[in-house]
Amino acid sequence: MVQAKAAAAKRTKKKPNVEELYFRSDSAYLCLLLNRRTRSIRVVDFRAGALPAKRLYIQSVATEEKVEKVITLVEKDEVSSWTRVGFVREGTIPGFYKRSDGHLCGCVIGDKTASVEVSDANAKLAERTINAAKKAAKDIPEKIKGASVRSASEKDALSARDAAWRKGPAFGAFDMFGRDAQRVYYDASVRRSKTNYISAEFQDCFGHALVEILRLPTTDNETLAVIAALRTLGDDLRERGIVSAFAFAPHDNVEISTAFVAAGYRKTGLLAQGVLNSDDTRSDAILWTRKLASATGEEYE
Repeated sequence: MVQAKAAAAKRTKKKPNVEELYFRSDSAYLCLLLNRRTRSIRVVDFRAGALPAKRLYIQSVATEEKVEKVITLVEKDEVSSWTRVGFVREGTIPGFYKRSDGHLCGCVIGDKTASVEVSDANAKLAERTINAAKKAAKDIPEKIKGASVRSASEKDALSARDAAWRKGPAFGAFDMFGRDAQRVYYDASVRRSKTNYISAEFQDCFGHALVEILRLPTTDNETLAVIAALRTLGDDLRERGIVSAFAFAPHDNVEISTAFVAAGYRKTGLLAQGVLNSDDTRSDAILWTRKLASATGEEYE
């Protein structure tokens, strides 16, 4: 009986994978979207201004929760406020706010006050990865034979996510990235390749969508399946009125880079230690973006 009560108490104390934390003072108002699964934080800032209190609060939460990467997405005129409190401008998402771009500022949490930045060597490696992906993508046909892309239920997608993450960090987390958002899921395979899942979290009010893939492809057929899924998802998002899609992927993975290039995405940023690897280390991440339509509804190819 005592052991049962102890086990029950332990279960109730388990913290959620994603949690919203708020900080409010006379001059600052923040929401931290804390993701314990990926050890990352997205900051949503409701009140502009370069205040040391913002950095101190973020640093304290990140240190307590063992978070390694913090990002925020802001309008262009707010970038300088975040760089003054130790963040680094790492990329741009065209059309993130429908009629204006979102500027991504990031920070790697560590012992030093200054944030870690992408090294010259890793920046060059990212460019080599993209060049290799562009070369490979030229041979990808518009219609991929044997591809099966189907709408998937949330239950099936999250069940596959949980199974993958029980073995260690997977690639896609399918967790909340924005507040009050919706999600759509697809499964995909090509000629008996292992089924993969793809998801997009989108916000109608802003017109942007975060795209996630459960597993990094490791074979040609798995790469083709991801390409087919990304193309189908792009059509789906465009029909929903989404203007901009974006994703994060390792800077040194040619297969996933090939998939994004073949699906019409391009690199618009590079994040220091932006993604969690399967071995529980972190890698720099390419910010992949695709403009699906203009704010007035004009489609892009």
